[in-house]
Amino acid sequence: MIPAMSSSASNTFPPAPAKKRRRRSAQRFLVVIPAGVLGFMGARLAGDSPAGPFTLLLGMVLGLELHVLLSLLVSRWAGMTVVTMSVGAGKWLGSTTVAGRLLVFRPVPIVPFNTCSVLVRARKWRLWSAMAGVLAVEAALAVAVASVWRVLGVGLGFAVLALLLTKPGTPMSASWTVFRLPFGGQVRRLEEWTYAPAVLEATRKLLTGRIGEARAALGENDGSQRWLGAACMLALAEGRFAEAAEQANALYERSEAAQPKAAALAVYAAAMADGVAAGHWQPHEALPQFARTMQEIRDTQPLLVRATDLGAVESLLKQSPAQAAKQAARAAGMAPDAVSRARALCTRAVALAYLGETAKAREVLAKADTTAPGLDRVAVVGRLLDRTTVVTSS
Repeated sequence: MIPAMSSSASNTFPPAPAKKRRRRSAQRFLVVIPAGVLGFMGARLAGDSPAGPFTLLLGMVLGLELHVLLSLLVSRWAGMTVVTMSVGAGKWLGSTTVAGRLLVFRPVPIVPFNTCSVLVRARKWRLWSAMAGVLAVEAALAVAVASVWRVLGVGLGFAVLALLLTKPGTPMSASWTVFRLPFGGQVRRLEEWTYAPAVLEATRKLLTGRIGEARAALGENDGSQRWLGAACMLALAEGRFAEAAEQANALYERSEAAQPKAAALAVYAAAMADGVAAGHWQPHEALPQFARTMQEIRDTQPLLVRATDLGAVESLLKQSPAQAAKQAARAAGMAPDAVSRARALCTRAVALAYLGETAKAREVLAKADTTAPGLDRVAVVGRLLDRTTVVTSS
């Protein structure tokens, strides 16, 4: 039977309060206004010459890349460390591991090199001074370049402004770090973003798809939210669905920031769906939980439906395998890490099988197995493919 924690209304994820939703909408509206003004100004400047739009865009791309490189340069001093890297943007072309970190190759060189860094030492003034220093250097360079090449310099400046306008109320964003971290009790919010050494190592291994090594690295519960985050993702990957759901529920309840709450919702929904597919729960026990959680995701973090395979899983449940195959393919291309990609490939394999493309489905499933060896979902989908083959050929 489904665990008690997910069978009562008191243990399901509550919807976001209406006031919080209105506040998020107001924040987005306040960002759109200056962004629109800056875009209009940029268009006027770029219109001075035929090459203006290209030069402005080039300046923004160079500004964003400069931010990545400067942040990487000061990351260790600021208490940050890299967990994943990428070259280019767009669909996943391939990946490798560099010094234990996932490196993904993508085809579009909008930002030639990018990194995802996490906090390992919560030192308020180091973190603040590093971010403020990086932005100051970028702004000074933009002014210097503008004195020689106006449109390019404006593009560099727009990159700085874009960083400051992006998610101003979100902890660890550039704007929040510079303007909010030093004041009030904001420093306490760094706790839910800080990774202990064991959790960091387990997270790196999980992101590269080495599930068994992640289990060995994680160790005992250290009481942190980051441990809960890594533990529930690992439990899901290993097919421990009830444990994944319980830990995701605990992470959601303990988290303040939107990102860890969103991650908890995604794991919870995936655990419900995977548990049914594996025969761990009956559909009537878990699918209502899945539907409620998907609604919560749409209300608070709608991008998750596109950025993960959850939308594709939902389409499968609604008997729309063609749509599910497209959604899963998109999610596999957008995936930020190996396990997320392998999960999306598994979902695509199921959709292809129901469309009668069994050979293609097995090819996609084999790719998922190579991407994240030991992922429980690969074995579950393999059994589903066997049953689907029998049904479609009989």
